[in-house]
Amino acid sequence: MTQQRLVADVGGTNVRFAAADAAGNLRRVASYRVAAFASFADALEDYLRAQSPEGTFTSCAIGAAGPVENGIVDLTNHPWRITADETSARLGGIATTVCNDLEAVAAALPYLNNGDVTLLGPCRTTRPEHRTMLAVNVGTGFGASTALLRGGAWWTVPSEAGHISLGAWDVAEREWMEPNATVESVLSGRGIAALYARLAGSPNGMPPTLPVRRSDDSREAAAIDSISRLLGRVAGDLALATAAWGGVYLCGSVTLAWSAIADPAPFREAFESKGPMRERLQHVATGVIVRPNIALYGLAKMQVESMHSATIAR
Repeated sequence: MTQQRLVADVGGTNVRFAAADAAGNLRRVASYRVAAFASFADALEDYLRAQSPEGTFTSCAIGAAGPVENGIVDLTNHPWRITADETSARLGGIATTVCNDLEAVAAALPYLNNGDVTLLGPCRTTRPEHRTMLAVNVGTGFGASTALLRGGAWWTVPSEAGHISLGAWDVAEREWMEPNATVESVLSGRGIAALYARLAGSPNGMPPTLPVRRSDDSREAAAIDSISRLLGRVAGDLALATAAWGGVYLCGSVTLAWSAIADPAPFREAFESKGPMRERLQHVATGVIVRPNIALYGLAKMQVESMHSATIAR
């Protein structure tokens, strides 16, 4: 009988399910719109009915976009509540853990190959498996999580970095940045689309997403460069806050759209421009994760049984 783990990546817009083996191979991957279901349990039932996975699930790992407390998460950008205990009971009592969705991405970082990441700038990491690494997501929201090696094992540390206050860097930024701006309100899907439209000079005529290709129009190109500098500044700040000398790795739908049209030079300049820490950050790699379903892969690699036991003990 096939042993496999049920993995679920729950964002503010989509929820993705898959059956995974210990090597991280994913089968029966399916994606659903979160808004189409009243609850996570309903979406899970639909997946189980539609996919009819072969074999037995021996564990379950769920990454969800929100802060997790004692195996319970309320999604930040959607009114779903997910609990490890209820999900475990539905699946026959198997070990089940709920973690932040960026923890799932961070859990994948030690296992990525060169082909899984497109580097931003010339820097290469030196033995990242021995150094703390940072995962950053720009999508419906903004998230970040670290992976650090302790006692021969990898641990993930969640955060709510998207809700850090974001201040204007110069006079130009003060013209458009709201006084109560947060990282997520600016560097997320809606925020970046609105910022691009404003900086490019056509707030009513621009599409609600970034363009497919870099424009020859100087104002539109400058708008992309401004977004790159802002993202680089935040990524550099988070690298310093977490001592992520093993690299900063970006993911998410908006990240992929941005990286396809962005010049990495403004991003790297802002990333490195940290006073006395410039020289150190020059040796910290930055890249975009291009491996599909990266969160599901990370969930497959997590030590779910020990995490489940720790939740029960609390």
